[in-house]
Amino acid sequence: MTVERESRVVKKTVALNPIMDLYVRKLWAWMIELGYDATYSTALNFMLLIAVVQASGSDGLSQETKDVVWAYAKNRELVKALDLEGHVTRLKEMWGDNANQRS
Repeated sequence: MTVERESRVVKKTVALNPIMDLYVRKLWAWMIELGYDATYSTALNFMLLIAVVQASGSDGLSQETKDVVWAYAKNRELVKALDLEGHVTRLKEMWGDNANQRS
């Protein structure tokens, strides 16, 4: 797999499922224990890179992994909740943490 090196960082606000957050934090702690200068973002990117490499391999994703991923995508209530959290976070970034308080 050939990947062109991107010279800039793309900053995005995302909402993670609490279970995903837990695993990102576990990976982050493990990377620090191994002596890497890791951040939450480093761990999240590491996790995503693993998924991309696995999915693009000759065997692709296992059927079990595909089933779990699509079940997650079909869980409308969870997806809506995560989307709502993302919107709230963006509003807070734009207006500050007091955006939802009345004057």
